[in-house]
Amino acid sequence: MTEAVRDKARPFFGICVGMQLMATQGKEYVTTPGLNWIAGDVVKISPREENLKIPHMGWNTLDLVREHPVLERLPLGDKGRHAYFVHSYHLNAVNEADVVARADYGGPVTAIVAKDTAIGTQFHPEKSQRFGLALISNFLKWKP
Repeated sequence: MTEAVRDKARPFFGICVGMQLMATQGKEYVTTPGLNWIAGDVVKISPREENLKIPHMGWNTLDLVREHPVLERLPLGDKGRHAYFVHSYHLNAVNEADVVARADYGGPVTAIVAKDTAIGTQFHPEKSQRFGLALISNFLKWKP
């Protein structure tokens, strides 16, 4: 995969665990090496509010950190469309430039990362109704 994505510049879309594999390493139960396409560790989310359950399951809006072509014409922020999450871990990126969007679940949770020809979402676009379909459509049109 690394040869295809990094060396041959083929577009890659990692969803949920697929995004987490893009990290340097995962820390779910044991430390496991990732593909190291995005510098950072996959760590357990830890909401500041005790009433928020783990795993995080539900709908959240996304807060834009930086522009990316796959988000073109997609409404984000408090009044934006909702994405469906089901996870206990998220990618804690070393470089802020690799983060495209975050969600709030009792604190910031990495929702989208991207670097070169690879993009990943912690949420499930295939379960995120119109928003997710538009995101996937934008990815298919993307020419990195």
